[in-house]
Amino acid sequence: MIPKRISAKVFASDTQAAVDFHAFIALFHAFIREKTVEGLLLDVADYAHVPEGPGIVLIGHDVDYGIDQTGGRTGLLALKKRIEGGELSDLLADTVRLSLAAARSIEQDGSTGVTFAPNAVQVQFVDRLAHENSDAGFAAVKAELEALAKRLFGDGATVERADAEEARRPLAAVLSGSGDADLEGLISRLSS
Repeated sequence: MIPKRISAKVFASDTQAAVDFHAFIALFHAFIREKTVEGLLLDVADYAHVPEGPGIVLIGHDVDYGIDQTGGRTGLLALKKRIEGGELSDLLADTVRLSLAAARSIEQDGSTGVTFAPNAVQVQFVDRLAHENSDAGFAAVKAELEALAKRLFGDGATVERADAEEARRPLAAVLSGSGDADLEGLISRLSS
């Protein structure tokens, strides 16, 4: 079953660093004006007051971007939404590519001081009706996740299920590998 929403989170190089959320408000407004990242971008929402929450979100019609601190780990989260079909492997790769490209744009701007680690990406199946957080749900997508991890990180890639103990949370996995590539290199691996 194809989910309606998938997210990918690229972790910050220092996931515990204090983040100046106000810098992201200005940056995300610039992203809207300059069409820096993909998608029909609409607005910026400030959730910085929520502990370990979504932070600042750049809201779009088909994709949202946010500087996210959910789970106590800072990162750039891309949420691909309004998915109407396609192959799961292509949807996963595209969602991860969107997240990596937005992280690269943040680094290139430099105004926030946040950099990203190119050795891990968390993928989450936000649509729990399509993919439940269970052993069977993970088994159903494990082959696609392993193929994506290998495409990103090579033969040493790993896929580890996240939040397995909490059935009410969305199904999630962390794809990781050696840090031999940068964000640009990972994006090019998904673009070919």
